[in-house]
Amino acid sequence: MDNQHRIIDGIKDFPKHVHIKSVTQGVVTGVAGWCFALLLYAYGNDCGWSRETVISWIFACWGLGCLNGLILSLKYKTPIPGAWSISGAAIAVSGVTAGLTLPQLCTGYLLSGIIVLLLGVSGVVSRVMKFIPMPIVMGMTAGCLFKFGTNIVQYLFNWSSDLSQATNVQMLLIGILAIAAWIVFTRLKIPAVPPVLAALVIVVVGVLACGLYDTSALAGLKWSGPRFVGYSFESFGKVIISITIPLTLLVIGAENTQAVGVLQGQGYEPPVKAMTVISGIGGMIASLFGGHNANIAGPMTAMTASPESGPKEDRYAAAVICMIFTSFVAIFASIVVPFLDTIPINLIYIIGGLSLIGVILSSLQSAFQAGRFQLSAVIAFIVALSQLSFLGIGSAFWALLIGVIIAVVVEPQDLKASRS
Repeated sequence: MDNQHRIIDGIKDFPKHVHIKSVTQGVVTGVAGWCFALLLYAYGNDCGWSRETVISWIFACWGLGCLNGLILSLKYKTPIPGAWSISGAAIAVSGVTAGLTLPQLCTGYLLSGIIVLLLGVSGVVSRVMKFIPMPIVMGMTAGCLFKFGTNIVQYLFNWSSDLSQATNVQMLLIGILAIAAWIVFTRLKIPAVPPVLAALVIVVVGVLACGLYDTSALAGLKWSGPRFVGYSFESFGKVIISITIPLTLLVIGAENTQAVGVLQGQGYEPPVKAMTVISGIGGMIASLFGGHNANIAGPMTAMTASPESGPKEDRYAAAVICMIFTSFVAIFASIVVPFLDTIPINLIYIIGGLSLIGVILSSLQSAFQAGRFQLSAVIAFIVALSQLSFLGIGSAFWALLIGVIIAVVVEPQDLKASRS
């Protein structure tokens, strides 16, 4: 540890940077983070995993992510909260669709963490990313996530198609009210009430009012931590191209890059190498317990690094508060998951879909607003959107491969410009 940046200094100076703005913004960002735990729960159900596996997944991703963010924020006195890749979780689901087991997925996560660590230590991150144009990566990302947006429409349609059943009427009404709450609070832009939180409150209240909950899910409720999953090196090549490559590109090229851009935009000098190294280490450790990665959180960085957190020198306190607050999702994952089990899963999916709309939008903007790689990005989007596997390999890899081929054949001028 160098003399300029020491965690102990960040801890000693922390109290004097704490004020109403940093506390409020830190807690609000943490609440928004809590809502994203719904996504891991929904993804775990998609994969058909047991409750214990989903608990371990949430514990690993949030626990290691928060620890990463806490270390970096205190060491560099810069708002650098940590979490996990939402798009990476979608890649995990595509791997399951392609027939990969959880231990095989964990092998892919481990290899991704090792690669990210090596790229961070070597300092060649920016050069590596030039080989896979970012619009193609973001097109793939949007495609992987898109179905969680369209699922909202599908569920509403299914419920409305048979209103003779009282349950369908209740679920439709709750779904519509949740969406309405999300729209209203998106319009109002009240910092203390994230739109997704408002929608979640409506769902919980609606479920309780209509008696749609299942308290049997809370039977035998007790605290439990992460469990060791282990690794499997069967179908090694398939694991690398379906999981390791896409996940590595997302961690390096999307998650961390977004956070770096946000920090630079606010006048900070982000420790890119340290952010990359710690993301690699976090990903390696998380893989032991079924976590797909633990990296720097782009959206949460944007929230804590904003002027709403107070003066520039105080904003790291907001990130620290956010990490402490959000870590409760990891610590009490064994309580969070059974609680979610009491709520009809399709209503959870609606909340998850609403929480992803901003990510889908930013992914599409990153894919198409630059004016380069337009055709290759849209092809990557379409291929990933198919959610189909070919030769046992998930759509995320094929989206990247085909997108790059299209770029080489049809858009060589964009490749040349991006590498100059």
